Amino acid sequence: MEMKTNRLEIATTISNDPSSYKLCAVCGSIVDKTVTNCPDCYAYRFDVDASHVADAALDYAVKPQQTVSHFDLMPEGSEAMEQDEEA
Repeated sequence: MEMKTNRLEIATTISNDPSSYKLCAVCGSIVDKTVTNCPDCYAYRFDVDASHVADAALDYAVKPQQTVSHFDLMPEGSEAMEQDEEA
């Protein structure tokens, strides 16, 4: 599966199915609903309200990124290596 990098495309995916995601109550990251700890700040408190998730996703899509996510810290090419391992 190819990782989406366009913020608007990601926000559209999330806002089309917000009940599959949740919002970190500490840092505001949007994560899959199965996540138990936020991968960005390691918090374990989440907002699961679908309307809050959808609103946050659309807000994030139009604003410039101001934080560093765990994806930003991955070495170059590591996404391709993960995809090869899955195949």
